[in-house]
Amino acid sequence: MFAGQRIVVTGAASGIGAAAAAAFSASGAEVIGVDRNEPESFNGEFIRADLSSPQGVSAAAGQVRGTIHGLANIAGVPGTAPFELVLGVNVLGLRDLSEALLPQIADGGFITNLASSVAAGWAERKPQLASFVSTADWAEALAAVQGDPEVTQNSYRFSKEAVRLLTELQASRNLGRIRVNSVSPGPVETPILADFKRDHGVDKVEGAVALLGRAGSVQDIAAVVTFLASAPAGWINGTDIRVDGGLAAHRGSQQLLAVSS
Repeated sequence: MFAGQRIVVTGAASGIGAAAAAAFSASGAEVIGVDRNEPESFNGEFIRADLSSPQGVSAAAGQVRGTIHGLANIAGVPGTAPFELVLGVNVLGLRDLSEALLPQIADGGFITNLASSVAAGWAERKPQLASFVSTADWAEALAAVQGDPEVTQNSYRFSKEAVRLLTELQASRNLGRIRVNSVSPGPVETPILADFKRDHGVDKVEGAVALLGRAGSVQDIAAVVTFLASAPAGWINGTDIRVDGGLAAHRGSQQLLAVSS
């Protein structure tokens, strides 16, 4: 499916990133993995880089040589980390790496960003999100939200809401050249699932998993990431694909029933 293509995958050392890298590789792609942690083994080229600063992003981008056919921005930090780190990696690092590599992406290529089901209400905060993602200077962008507890105490949600907006902006700016989409997982069995439980509440996360029958697997998400990069998805652009086992649909239905009863 991806024979002859070179695809960059961030967060490639573990979790969804590792699964996406493996899926692309199994489908014939030459994978360039990026992560701050080096995996024990990697089928492709691996770049060790920290995407939590402008310097780290620049160093990573500088090591990607030649034409690439796509970028899967999977690297992420949970909300248990300091808000500056969460917003740096999840939003500003993703934004700047995409912009740095954009000239190298072949026409007809793709960018796929990892968002989250917790970002469902992102459109309600469009003006604030737009201000944040459009501020080029990292220190200035972080300083602007530092005094807002809605951001600093819910940094993961805000970061993924920003990814939703960035996805639409990136798609609109590159119409006819590349496609840009995002994937929004529900609870997924990854090495940082425990962090999500601490951030979003153990009862809430475990209750969701019990309701669905299981947590999502990294392969569940990687399958959608690779599909969005494929030719059959060629008319999907500027879109978010929710991969949550039906959790959001259930919660929305329950809210509707509660209001109408």
